[in-house]
Amino acid sequence: MSYVTKRPRLTKAGEQEARYSAAFATSFLTFAGESELCGEPYRIDPWLMKNIWRPLFGSGSMKKGVWQRRFRRVLLGVHRGYGKSQLAAVIILTIATMEPLPNGRYGIVADSRDNTKVVRDYIVQMINANNQLSRTWTVQKGLIRNNATGQEILVFPYKEAALQGKHFHVLVGDELHVWRDGTVWEAAVSGQAKIKNALTIGITTAGADRDSFLFRLYKRLKRDPHAYVCWLSVTDSDDPTDRRSWKRILAAGRITREELEEQFEALSLDQFARYYLNRTPMDAHENPFMKRRDVDACRRNASDFDFSQWFCVGIDGAVSGDTLAVVAAQRIGEGWAYREWCWERPGAMGVYDLVDVADVLQELAAKAGSPLICCDPARMQFLKNWLYRERGMDLADVAQTPRVMCPASELLGIAVRTRKAAFKGLEVLPEHCINARSEESRAYGRRLTSTRHGRGTKRIDAAVAAAMAMWAYDNNEQESPSVYTIEL
Repeated sequence: MSYVTKRPRLTKAGEQEARYSAAFATSFLTFAGESELCGEPYRIDPWLMKNIWRPLFGSGSMKKGVWQRRFRRVLLGVHRGYGKSQLAAVIILTIATMEPLPNGRYGIVADSRDNTKVVRDYIVQMINANNQLSRTWTVQKGLIRNNATGQEILVFPYKEAALQGKHFHVLVGDELHVWRDGTVWEAAVSGQAKIKNALTIGITTAGADRDSFLFRLYKRLKRDPHAYVCWLSVTDSDDPTDRRSWKRILAAGRITREELEEQFEALSLDQFARYYLNRTPMDAHENPFMKRRDVDACRRNASDFDFSQWFCVGIDGAVSGDTLAVVAAQRIGEGWAYREWCWERPGAMGVYDLVDVADVLQELAAKAGSPLICCDPARMQFLKNWLYRERGMDLADVAQTPRVMCPASELLGIAVRTRKAAFKGLEVLPEHCINARSEESRAYGRRLTSTRHGRGTKRIDAAVAAAMAMWAYDNNEQESPSVYTIEL
């Protein structure tokens, strides 16, 4: 997968564009964030200059006295820890300053709401670190504005409707490997048709599989004469255990051999090759969150669920369409015990019988163990309101945000991987564990997801409910500490 578009020889004007833009970035901008380099002038090292900066800023020509860039679409694939978000911020500020477009819009699409704040803070820190920039740009609640030119910089999370009605001079997509499809990318490109020198850039680490939007985009842009692709990785024929194959990664200058050695020891070989050697897994299938053989081993584990002791209950799904799953979880020694109640066939009106659901929940609430019963109020609002109105039951709120669901998902994943989950006698939960795939949140790690959503798909609702119950158990029972009770 290691690939670089043939770099054109720069014209005299191109050399000047690359030199001037680099001079601005290294003189006016600083490193930001939690890096030990925070506050120091931004550096453009030889690898970055050769493979990214010169092709991006210097490829083009003068036409009627106006600079016209050659590449309108760019895909940059670099390893974890390279500094992708800082690079995105530097590119946006450099183009906005060196190629000012009156009333132009410049955007960064982050991979999550949490990282939206991180990227925005990088830009704000870079602006505040320079007196001239801080006088030029005003930081407002929803945007960063240049009062003299009317230019605006916006940072927002990845959503399918994120670009609706917006046209950007430059748009940078951060971490394309978590994008489900090409909706946002296509919206960005189509909105730039009438904007001169418009640019759409993707900066990312390798995705989980070769059937993803990212990999399809990678193959498409390699054939696009107006696109530049720089993908830093080992090749498919390289052995990740052979330290000689690491030379390409080390040459980029953003990670040391000692740091690579540490990650090699800490991660599985597949995860190391993906995140730090930046190679997309060669298997055609998607990355499963739990392996079938581990789930099958857990099916043979039996455990007595003690309803007289503390336990928690998670609810996930919908009142129609998805499986409506109620799963109870309880630590038994070093393992986990579960009980499940699942509805998969709706009634005559197309919804599940909520009276049955309420009966089960009331019976559980009456147990001597005094369980905590939780759901996501946004996903289960109808059920939550119905139970409160009809039965006087008030469910606990556990929002399915990345900061909750990533550690919750890992709790279930570790229990299955170490074969300490007792699935004997359960029908739905083991199947939903097998169906679950892995979705990445850069800030918090992996979480359970399904490939598609809706009727007829492989469902994961019971697995999500189990993970929520386990997270609630470890975060509400002081006698059962867990590494996942750390405040994130």
